[in-house]
Amino acid sequence: MSHERPERTRPAEDRAGEEAVGSGTTQAASRAEDAAAAAATPHTPAEVPEGSEPSDSDRPSSTDRPAAGREAPVLPELDVEDLRDRWQRAVAETENLRKRYERQMDEVRRAEQDRVTAAWLPVVDHLELALQHAAADPKAVIPGVEAVCQQAHALLAQLGYRRIADIGEPFDPAVHEAAQVREEPGAAPGNVVQVLRAGYDSDRGLLRPAVVSVAAKPQE
Repeated sequence: MSHERPERTRPAEDRAGEEAVGSGTTQAASRAEDAAAAAATPHTPAEVPEGSEPSDSDRPSSTDRPAAGREAPVLPELDVEDLRDRWQRAVAETENLRKRYERQMDEVRRAEQDRVTAAWLPVVDHLELALQHAAADPKAVIPGVEAVCQQAHALLAQLGYRRIADIGEPFDPAVHEAAQVREEPGAAPGNVVQVLRAGYDSDRGLLRPAVVSVAAKPQE
């Protein structure tokens, strides 16, 4: 008589639990494989349709750009003694340049004075000749002085100065200085009736105003 151990039959609940555990393990392994494959695959940005602007999320972040262009410049080491020597040299050169320009300006000024004086020497010579002939013939002095005066006026014109001595012109405070106002028959009120001292001007401006007498308004 044989004694065989009867095979135990597992309950249905145990079999269902084992199947659930096996299925969960299989799903977890599958998800792990998908994650590993996604990590190994390089990320490519989403394609943007032609004619449309990429969104802010598609643009590369500024933190992703290389920081080489933002590196601070390397300054050379400063030597105090070298800077002091350069400063002293610059001050000395500036002072020498100022003195040289002053000498040049003085030379130009003296040369201009000599030129103008040389131009006036013939006028002085003719005045001296007129005075020498005055003792022999006093009447000849007047024509001689008139000729010297015309020569002086011509010289002033050559130097670029215009004479202001017109009678009958309206009074202009820009070029005239009224010394007196008087009644002048036949003269328009406000016009110049006499030039007491001629004035001169040039393209650079007024040298001196003309001193004149002006006709007054007739009294009613």
